[in-house]
Amino acid sequence: MDGAEILRWKQILGETIYTVHRNRRYPLLETPSGKWVAKPLRNPSHLRWWYGVDRELRQRGFDPMPSFRTDGRDWLLTAWVNARPATYRNREEIRMAADLLARFHRAGRHLFTPPPSLRYVSLWERIDSRYRSFSLLMKKADRVGGELGLLLRAYGEHFLKFATGARQRLSRLPLKPLIGWERSLHCISHRDLASHNILIDGNQTAWLIDFETADYDAQVGDLWQLLSRSLAEQAWDPEIFIDVLNTYETYRVLSPLEREVLTALLGFPNEFFREALGIAWNKTGFDREKIIPYLQKIVDTLPRFLYFLRYWAGWTMKDPVI
Repeated sequence: MDGAEILRWKQILGETIYTVHRNRRYPLLETPSGKWVAKPLRNPSHLRWWYGVDRELRQRGFDPMPSFRTDGRDWLLTAWVNARPATYRNREEIRMAADLLARFHRAGRHLFTPPPSLRYVSLWERIDSRYRSFSLLMKKADRVGGELGLLLRAYGEHFLKFATGARQRLSRLPLKPLIGWERSLHCISHRDLASHNILIDGNQTAWLIDFETADYDAQVGDLWQLLSRSLAEQAWDPEIFIDVLNTYETYRVLSPLEREVLTALLGFPNEFFREALGIAWNKTGFDREKIIPYLQKIVDTLPRFLYFLRYWAGWTMKDPVI
């Protein structure tokens, strides 16, 4: 490890560093106050914004987030949490994630911290971008090799139809005004509810981590991410849908518009799109050996997905895929 880096970490923490180990991708520092994970700081401007949000959330009673230290320029040192990533294959951990998310959302409404100064990419823009990216991938599906190519050629157009139907339903709803309204009210959204961003410690306490994508946005987008990922893992079991909504609304009741937006979003096959694009583009962190079986699982549960949309999400014969 570079001696200059260790010296810088000492200066940031204001204490001695006993040892430095490798913790997955990043150095793990052992100090008198505990362990810290050292990450290169990617976006100082965003971190300055998050510092204000983090402080407000803790003042409002939401604190299952690791504390952090930074020099504001090169390094972010985050307190190490002795915990493991949650899994959406476990129903109890899905419920814990819903509980954690609802408390995060409730505390993160009407914050005083101004929006970050970076260019804002809204929930709708992210959906539109993913739709367009997958559409482009499908235009060259005949040239995609291996198991991914087989899946795309056999099922890609079906998933594209579901996405088109979801976009049509969303276009009939005032989603963009909802996004603008929640942003104007400074409502925080995490925007990356992958299970590895929720940790479960030995006391069965859930922690929320990694806020690099957080912004003021429509909070229903987070709930959609949690539901779409957990339902995909649970073969679109309606009991998961009911349990997540009941748990979430214990702390924060959805408006009628948010419910309509949510049921439209659930028809957008985000899981299939994201994972297929990840391995097609050879993105870091996308393991083909794990993702191909997951994509096959999504394909195998298509009838249950359709059943869910019809009987639980309110899709009708007017929608192009029902």
